[in-house]
Amino acid sequence: MIARAELSVFWPGITPAIKYVRNNRNHCNRMAPSQPSAPPMNQILPDYPFHCICADYFQYNGFHYLLMVDRYSNWPVLERASGGSSGLVDSLRRSFVTYGIPDELSSDGGLEFIPGNTRQFLLNWGVHHRLSSVAFPHSNCQAEVGVKTVKHMITDNTGLHGELDTDLFQLAILQYRKCPDKDTKLSPAMCVFGRPIKDLIPILPGRYRPHETWRDTLANREAALRNRHMKAAERCSEHTGRLPPLTVGDHVRIQNQIGHTPRKWDKTGTVIEVRQHNQYVLWVDSSGRATLRNREFLRKYVPVHTRAPPHSILHHLYHHGPELQCKQDNHLTTSTSNNATLHRPHGAIVTNSPW
Repeated sequence: MIARAELSVFWPGITPAIKYVRNNRNHCNRMAPSQPSAPPMNQILPDYPFHCICADYFQYNGFHYLLMVDRYSNWPVLERASGGSSGLVDSLRRSFVTYGIPDELSSDGGLEFIPGNTRQFLLNWGVHHRLSSVAFPHSNCQAEVGVKTVKHMITDNTGLHGELDTDLFQLAILQYRKCPDKDTKLSPAMCVFGRPIKDLIPILPGRYRPHETWRDTLANREAALRNRHMKAAERCSEHTGRLPPLTVGDHVRIQNQIGHTPRKWDKTGTVIEVRQHNQYVLWVDSSGRATLRNREFLRKYVPVHTRAPPHSILHHLYHHGPELQCKQDNHLTTSTSNNATLHRPHGAIVTNSPW
């Protein structure tokens, strides 16, 4: 826009003038391109199995399931859930009793994770709930990948009513827990138990003995994952840009992620809370509700305040004429009473006089 204008005209201050017109055009703000994705952020690295877990509550063929994935070992836990948030709490309680209480639980903020009983349960058990932003599943990517894998397992392996206690499904998830990673050469069972677990496929004798030390397993795992993490960080950092942080009270435009007009900046709001991991709580102007969004989908703007037109003398008299007339009548009444007091006959009795 600026380059095109410079081919035709020029005057001092042309660039700020063009930017001012561009920033105050609602159509230009709505059709603005998307912002670049933020570089990957370092998460809390788990130190032991089930230190940090990811969870996702999903639906398949009309039945609800809860999937939990251990971030250290990739050990999956799948349960049939029902009853909304109460069923979710029961499934989490059984998992915590079996595998231990984690320090952090990551979820996409589904309807079952938001109610007060779920939050109170996690608070009572000392679990930090890491919540993903709206339409930003990248922060819970490990659980999303786990859901995709588990959906392949439960296809044609569950009961008529979605039951998981079938031989086909249990053998399928047993094979997944025993399958080694392509880089670390360690299976989820090896990371959790320190040894392979027995299934229907035989292995050489002596392979079920536990590993000598857990430190060797941890060192081998870190050495094998070092190159993968470095390559993943370089790949995720391409075409990214660091956006300036927002503060409470900033006016922002919100980019649509769903609906009939995705990627358009239709809604506006105000920042009311700043959270970690580029998350902001907004007060949406159109709906009057609070929502959690990632910095990538927020664009700061300065609201345009229209100046009031100058008032003429006729406009001032029309709106303030009665008020001025009342003030003039009060002044005349006061003046008349004062004159009457000054010309009072000699010898008249004056009440409430200081003399």
